[in-house]
Amino acid sequence: MSKIAIDFGTTNTVVAVWREAIGAPETLRLPGLSAPAAEGQPPLIPSLLYVVDGHAPSVLAGQAVQDEGHDGSGDRRLFASFKRGIAAHSRPLKRQIDGMGWTDDTAGRIFLSSVLQAALAAEGNSIEELVLTVPVQSFEKYLKWLRDETLSTLGPEAVERVRIVDEPTAAALGYEVRAPGELILVFDFGGGTLDVSLVRMPLAREESSLLINLADDRYVPGQDAEARVLAKAGVVLGGDDVDNWLLDELLRRNEVSRAELGASYPQLKGAVEAVKVRLSTHESAEVSVFDPDTSRVYNTTFTRAQLETLLDRHDFYTQIQRAIDKTLRAARQRGIYPEDIGAVLLVGGSSLIPSVERMLRTMFGRERIYEHRPFEAVAHGALGLSMGVGLDDFLYHSYGIRHLSPISNRHEYEEIIPAGTRYPLEEAVEVVLAASRQGQEAIELVIGEVEEGASGITEVMFGDHAILMVEDGMELHRVVPLNDEDGARTVAHLDPPGVPGVDRIQAEFNVDDNRMLRVTVTDLHTERILLRAAAVVELR
Repeated sequence: MSKIAIDFGTTNTVVAVWREAIGAPETLRLPGLSAPAAEGQPPLIPSLLYVVDGHAPSVLAGQAVQDEGHDGSGDRRLFASFKRGIAAHSRPLKRQIDGMGWTDDTAGRIFLSSVLQAALAAEGNSIEELVLTVPVQSFEKYLKWLRDETLSTLGPEAVERVRIVDEPTAAALGYEVRAPGELILVFDFGGGTLDVSLVRMPLAREESSLLINLADDRYVPGQDAEARVLAKAGVVLGGDDVDNWLLDELLRRNEVSRAELGASYPQLKGAVEAVKVRLSTHESAEVSVFDPDTSRVYNTTFTRAQLETLLDRHDFYTQIQRAIDKTLRAARQRGIYPEDIGAVLLVGGSSLIPSVERMLRTMFGRERIYEHRPFEAVAHGALGLSMGVGLDDFLYHSYGIRHLSPISNRHEYEEIIPAGTRYPLEEAVEVVLAASRQGQEAIELVIGEVEEGASGITEVMFGDHAILMVEDGMELHRVVPLNDEDGARTVAHLDPPGVPGVDRIQAEFNVDDNRMLRVTVTDLHTERILLRAAAVVELR
């Protein structure tokens, strides 16, 4: 049975498996899905889906979309960047394909299913452990979607255990070249998100070793073999945003609005993405795209300096600085300063933008910047969790329990687990609740997640063509109920019924090592245990 990790990315996806024979991870090359071999480039899977038949359904996924030329097809059958749409807080936009409704959730489910099935077939149809990676700024909605779709695709008999780990934390393990106990800053900047994490590497018995070998028996269970997450921050910012800004600038120079693009949108989006990539190694890049529908030619030249000015205009560097500063502020509270950091690891394609690298070199010094494993580090490091390396992590968001306020007579939330809480909890959180009305026969335990800031993308349709628009709005401190739906609520039944104003149940909340919030409920009137370590909801 295999141990597999999947780094499901906005632009590319990586699947890795642990090879016992060589004591190291290997990136899987999946036929039809993975890009062809290239010098210095791992077998990445483009996160693309093209719907051939929306009713059947019949699709092409990954590299097959590019091989057939559908990545520039210009119609609603092409799905790209759907990971951002799945994780967005807005209602999913549905597009009609062959009489059937399709959303980013639908495309993501089928894409992920294609990847999982191919990996399962390649590794003997059974998986001992599957490790999934997620951005720091993920909310419970996305975690639940990822776990549910994975288990639905594989089935409970095909995989023994599923674990979820932050992408930058996994990347710290995946570089495999750091000294035990060293402080590592992971700068994970991909197509959809920027995540920054400060991680202390696991300790080993032989302190002189310079390599972290995840299969080495020098690691001992427990604290010495744990990667400890000390601070982390995330923001919804990535290469997709850069592409959209470049596209807007291209249209401005050619005096065209987005609504006028029609079928030329995918070609132009691909052209500006190529510009972004070329400007990483060249001082200038040209765009020339012909639209056969309008006979219009889109021409312009971008220089690296112009790109950097464009990024600055959109507060690109300011947002990066804020994420780094937030992480370093949390580190300073622990007595850790920038000079204590031994290495800064660059992960994700956007981390290789020259001005971004220059910014990091200015902050931390050239000698501490490492960039040789930007694409595989996350998936390879995630396998460390299945090879005996523990993880001491904390919850990124705050969580509260809903109650009926006797003053306002409205539902309010009281915080029970603050952001930054380490898990599993050392001690349970106790909450005493009373009935709110005479004859109440049950008390519902509804948990809310506090979103400190929410922003995302919206896909706007023009005729038969899809255009991706970026929303700049932000909503602060919004509480989102996590289990306030029929069949999802955790309920403590009261017999005899409750009396208002009289303490009736004691709920003891705990968080296990898989971030699952569990509750034990005792009826204070009858002294009976109504629920024992019942699963409530997975936290983030």
